Amino acid sequence: MLEVLISATNAFCKHMKVDLNRLPSPDGKRIGTQPIASGNNVIAWQVHAVKGYRNRKRYTDVIAVEARSRYAILFSNPMFTDLDEFAERFTNRWVRESIHMAMESGATTEEQAQSMYDQFLDMEKEIRFVRNTDLSVNGHVADAEQWLSQSYEQYGLEQLDESEEIGLGMHRINCVHKKARLFPGARQMERFIPMSRMVDDWLFRFAKGLSVWAYPETPHGDFPNPFPAATATVIGQEAPLALPDNVVSLDEVRKRKKSQQA
Repeated sequence: MLEVLISATNAFCKHMKVDLNRLPSPDGKRIGTQPIASGNNVIAWQVHAVKGYRNRKRYTDVIAVEARSRYAILFSNPMFTDLDEFAERFTNRWVRESIHMAMESGATTEEQAQSMYDQFLDMEKEIRFVRNTDLSVNGHVADAEQWLSQSYEQYGLEQLDESEEIGLGMHRINCVHKKARLFPGARQMERFIPMSRMVDDWLFRFAKGLSVWAYPETPHGDFPNPFPAATATVIGQEAPLALPDNVVSLDEVRKRKKSQQA
């Protein structure tokens, strides 16, 4: 079972006209602003609604950012009718963009796209909506919001179509280095590229048996687990404690293979 946790801000709840339960606070602190984390059996997203200004006052954009990778999915004035429609369109975009990136990275081939999609469909999933704002993840939502605003102003647009949303995400927002803590409570900041982390997550979950490369302590044909083996429960989710030696970054593997081929 994979839990898809949607942490919705107050602005998103207001925009969608829904009253969601708050994410529980084990210690009674930081109510409404609990940290979220992805792990082996959960992928967590922060979702926010951004109301336009000036000539875009009647428009509202929706931005979703994944907790570990800080990968952003953009919706320019999407006009969702309810949470079910949001879940369907959001899931479709997550799948499409991830499969595309998996092939573009060279980790999988076009012929394997259907297999990845089938694995996604076959995995039992539960989408869980809660009212909550992880402030550290929401900072990256604000970055994506700035990119959107600049695009509207630069090109004189009031709304992007889906291909433009995907293009802005992949070629501007998600391909630049970001800084964030690996897990809630960590002291050290890590520097990474959102696309690389999102691809690693996708391949681990939905590309089993498709790898032509071998990885330490990983079943033949599978991609490595990007999450540490040692985990602790943080607000009901799996959160990494320390990165073990056997976890291999696909981004680093690809760099090594390129240098060997040069």
